[in-house]
Amino acid sequence: MRRYRPTPELPGRITERRSTTESGNNVATVTDGVYRIGLDNNQFLTAEGRDRSVILPENGRGQEWEVRRTDNDTYTIQQTSDQLFLGFDGDPDTFELVRPFPQRREWRIEQGPRPGSFVIGAVDSDLTVGLHPALIYPPMVALSPIFLQDQGWRFQAVN
Repeated sequence: MRRYRPTPELPGRITERRSTTESGNNVATVTDGVYRIGLDNNQFLTAEGRDRSVILPENGRGQEWEVRRTDNDTYTIQQTSDQLFLGFDGDPDTFELVRPFPQRREWRIEQGPRPGSFVIGAVDSDLTVGLHPALIYPPMVALSPIFLQDQGWRFQAVN
């Protein structure tokens, strides 16, 4: 269980010492704001209509996401251009496509494997937002198990 310490937050900023785990370790959290969510500095989560989400180089269209913390200590991720929410069909399932939906879906966002990175996971599941194994371009985004090569997602604030 996590204990949260109230701290002043700026919208769209990552807070490094906002919460602690039971062991007392500091973990980073994401504050409410608009972000580009990427695997590195050049590849970003991109909504392609309502059909799918993919990873593409920065192009602006479909790459800005509003992240909001809920009362349940989970988050919603909503596309700013079309007001659709990042989600998936039904219950979490391995390699289920992650795509925009009109219905709100909650996610857990936790500290990732590298400093400043985050894991975006399905609530009540070990599955996380990652790449679909299909070898196509652009790479599709899907729910996936955590792999050793995962680098985590970066949240780049949009001003």
